[in-house]
Amino acid sequence: MLCIIVKIDSQIEILFNFIKIYIFYKISTLKKLMKKLLNNKILRKVLFLKVILFVISSCVQSPGFNQNPKKQNPKKISNNLTINEVEINLIPLNKLTDEQITFYNQIDVQELDHKIKKFSNIYNYEYNYILGTSDVVFINLSEIDDLNGSYIIDQEGKIDLPFVGAVKISDLNLDQAKQVLQNNVKEFYKNPDLQIKIEEYNSSKAYFLGAVKNQLTLNLNQEPIRLIEAAIQAGFAPGSGSKGLGTKGFLRRNNIVYKINLENAFKNTDDKENFFLKKNDVVFVDRNSDSIHVFGEVSKPGTFYPNLDFSLTELISTSGLNQLTANAKKVYVIREDFNKFLSVSIFQLDIENPVNLIVGRKFKLKSKDIVFIPASKIVKWNRTISLLLPQTSLFNSYNPIIQGGVKGGGNLSE
Repeated sequence: MLCIIVKIDSQIEILFNFIKIYIFYKISTLKKLMKKLLNNKILRKVLFLKVILFVISSCVQSPGFNQNPKKQNPKKISNNLTINEVEINLIPLNKLTDEQITFYNQIDVQELDHKIKKFSNIYNYEYNYILGTSDVVFINLSEIDDLNGSYIIDQEGKIDLPFVGAVKISDLNLDQAKQVLQNNVKEFYKNPDLQIKIEEYNSSKAYFLGAVKNQLTLNLNQEPIRLIEAAIQAGFAPGSGSKGLGTKGFLRRNNIVYKINLENAFKNTDDKENFFLKKNDVVFVDRNSDSIHVFGEVSKPGTFYPNLDFSLTELISTSGLNQLTANAKKVYVIREDFNKFLSVSIFQLDIENPVNLIVGRKFKLKSKDIVFIPASKIVKWNRTISLLLPQTSLFNSYNPIIQGGVKGGGNLSE
């Protein structure tokens, strides 16, 4: 058994030695071939030219979307879902009819969670001022002035009446407080005619915070305040086009948080979205996350906001199309289809003929759209050449040194 193992090891060693000799022979042959190529000026120039052409052809490939990608092997991303391919739909806007453009303009993701009309406890609320700590009330008892005067509601929600004692009236509206006081006073006075009014409103507040110009603490009184009025006081500006200001946010009422969209109150004729504010309401407006991103051959790339109701033509004119470098045949709008899994629609507009800008004016942009305008082919070629020029200047700089070395007897082939 030992002899067999020794014999196998010796055979393996012989095989490895043979492989080493073969590789050494190939490398030596390759070195000799490269020496001949480098010594031959014509072959050297042809080889250099082929390398340059290969690099340039790789650099100037025009970005664009010509067809749907081919199917690839499925990639498992979870226990339940697999991706066979990313579905890409290329839609030439120039070939669409008015009805088809209208169809794409009307497709939208329904944000039901941001609609207050779902919640009857909010839009059915009828405003009443609720008494609380630090409010000042004036009480008048007709024909008897024992109780007449102003009273401050203490931290326990009570007022202290002469002869009657402490009576709690906090967390009640004015009518409810009057009924409670009359029930307590009639034990000491016969047929009391009691009147009550509020002199100072100190306890009932609502708050308007977040991505608005003015952070507000609203002092509520007997005059109701609706959402639109509060938003105007807070400097709500849906058309400002600023990321620091927003339209969507949250309403916290009675320890429950609701999603709201303030634009619904301004645009809808339904008063349900323009609800009354209530004591201790907190309205928080989040920063603007609904944006359109613009890239490519424009003078002002960046972020724009669809609440300005941009059409594609308006966005092109606003961002400043670079007419010298842009490929006017390929203006792309990349839009993800949120109703499908990994589906993307790419709308292409050809504005080489300026008449087609009318089509772009009819096409409305939406939140999270990406607008990309690539460079023309000649511009890509020019940029590639400009990247290669520093390399050629480097060779020119070292050429005298190389030639001096040759004249001094140096051998460049070694």
